[in-house]
Amino acid sequence: MKRFFKLLPVAVFLFMIMAVMSAGILQKDKTYSSAENRTLQAFPKLNVKRVLNGKFQKKYETYLSDQFPERDLWVKLQTITERAFGKTESNGVYFGKGGYLLEKYTDKDINGKTADKNINVLGKFVKEALKVSDVKVMMVPSKTFTLDNYLPDFAETYNENIFYNKLEKKLPDNVIIDIYSILKEHADEGIFYKTDHHWTTSGAWLGYNEYIKACGGDMENAAKKKNFKKVSDNFLGTTFSKVNLYSAKDEINIYEPENEMEVVYNLGEKTENTFYQEKFLKKKDKYSVFFGGNQAVLEISGGVKNNKTLFIIKDSFANCIIPFLAEDYEKVVVADMRHLNIGMTMLLRKYKPDEVFVLYNTIQFMQDKEFALKL
Repeated sequence: MKRFFKLLPVAVFLFMIMAVMSAGILQKDKTYSSAENRTLQAFPKLNVKRVLNGKFQKKYETYLSDQFPERDLWVKLQTITERAFGKTESNGVYFGKGGYLLEKYTDKDINGKTADKNINVLGKFVKEALKVSDVKVMMVPSKTFTLDNYLPDFAETYNENIFYNKLEKKLPDNVIIDIYSILKEHADEGIFYKTDHHWTTSGAWLGYNEYIKACGGDMENAAKKKNFKKVSDNFLGTTFSKVNLYSAKDEINIYEPENEMEVVYNLGEKTENTFYQEKFLKKKDKYSVFFGGNQAVLEISGGVKNNKTLFIIKDSFANCIIPFLAEDYEKVVVADMRHLNIGMTMLLRKYKPDEVFVLYNTIQFMQDKEFALKL
């Protein structure tokens, strides 16, 4: 009997290992995680070349992690355990003050070559585009860098001023809009979601305000648009999904234009008379209420009849600023290069915009391996 009790922990451990392995073998691979709002790694292609260069092993490690049975539950258990031991960070997320979950970005997370290449290509593009259009560039800082006063003590993070300094050297004068300073000034006013990496509609309105100011637009009209409607109070975003633990849920607010607008999706795929897809408010990915998520091309009309076209080159941070801008132009064209197989030059020739607005998040811009190629 004494020997039985000695072997019992080993037997239980082996049983758990076998149970997890069996579940992993029997379960069907998932292609998408609604909790994390991303595509999961499929079983990687196996051949001798990929094994020798290490690509198969790297992809296979990600595959095992993504397809682990009851992965979300294990992530939550890991987070609870680490919090119980007093850790202020788990799975690349800091547990900040005031209930903020802040992504951990360090120098190791930034590929200097990719970032420099994207900056150089953007610089060349802007100089060419300036020959036929007015051009503005806005790089929205990360929540972590902007809300550094909410970080735990001694938290390590990437200094995004390094990026801004490089960008300033490559772009012509009066092109960059300094959005970091104004966001920092309003850091305590709910400009970023607590559980997601995006800025809120309030943060986007500050960005819109700075854009109008930089273009010499109507500031009184811009101020009137600080009028939002709450559409959700139980949003849990992408940062939450990394730890499956939160202290408060987020609100989502939207801006509704006075006049009815027309939105043509992806060169004629469908046409809507609203910026918002409310069906997503009943799903995990509630941020996709803005235009149903990222789209390759949007053509928006219904704004002021001033014979002006605005062309926006963007990532997901632009989704909630577009409704503010749409009313100020006769036509607004929005292009997300991550979902396009054609270059920006061809689209610019097609639409001949009066103004070009490049809006990206700093971290996403530096990590985008296809930006330079597609631009």
